[in-house]
Amino acid sequence: MTTGAVFDRRAANLPYQQRALVAFLKATRMPEADRFPHSSPINVGGRMYQAKAVQEALRSYVSEERMARIADVVAGRTYSVVAVLEGLHDAGNLHAVLRSSEGLGYGATFVVAPEGDAASLLEPYLVGEDVSTEELGRRGSTRAAQGAHKWLDLSVWPTANEFVRSARSRGYAIVATHLDADAIPMSDWDFTQPTALVFGNEKDGVSDVLLAHADANVVLPIDGFIQSYNVSVAVALALYHARQDRLARQGFHGDLTQEEQAILTAQYYLRSVAAAEQILSRERGDGK
Repeated sequence: MTTGAVFDRRAANLPYQQRALVAFLKATRMPEADRFPHSSPINVGGRMYQAKAVQEALRSYVSEERMARIADVVAGRTYSVVAVLEGLHDAGNLHAVLRSSEGLGYGATFVVAPEGDAASLLEPYLVGEDVSTEELGRRGSTRAAQGAHKWLDLSVWPTANEFVRSARSRGYAIVATHLDADAIPMSDWDFTQPTALVFGNEKDGVSDVLLAHADANVVLPIDGFIQSYNVSVAVALALYHARQDRLARQGFHGDLTQEEQAILTAQYYLRSVAAAEQILSRERGDGK
């Protein structure tokens, strides 16, 4: 998992959960990246391996059915559109979003200034660890995510301003789900262009800072009396729409190059084999 994060010098003024997450991110800092977050060679336990070497070494430990499934998933992956969760607090909503995002073929989820239970969850998830159901409580049960965090690349930024700079450097348009006089229907946005689609938290919505930097504000259709959707429902609806929009406009959703697909396949083999590091170490010379 990658952090892709930069850090707020005013972290001491943040709530406790955010301060703890900032400290963790600072210790695991990685440089800014393009939209695709991986490269080859791949660092596994301090040794460098080419993506092809990883696949060859681990192939015999992955079933034919699993390899076929990984190939299908990788072919359908995109990092061109990504859901951005700002100020999210609830662990259940975080898990539901991760599940929807992964299931619909998106390779990453971005999180900005998480709070409460959501912030506490992200620290272990960023390094590929799970959290027990007992630790989370019923609302945050890992079953809600069905392990989606294992297959997504999660990135966290402590502040909106830091996220904006990073998103711009990667070529994303910033689109906020927010109703105002200038908002357009979500169906009017072209999701074939790189888009960071921002969703605000359960109480306050998208922050003024992010709204000030948004290239557009979009709204989901509501035909009933309600004024808004739950954030996890809104993300699922929006990401499904974005997928359908991309299919309608260009005929495909997944858009990784052959090289990127090979690298992501190697990453998914690593995440599928429990003893991958030890197996690769035994191989020695391959791509070190």
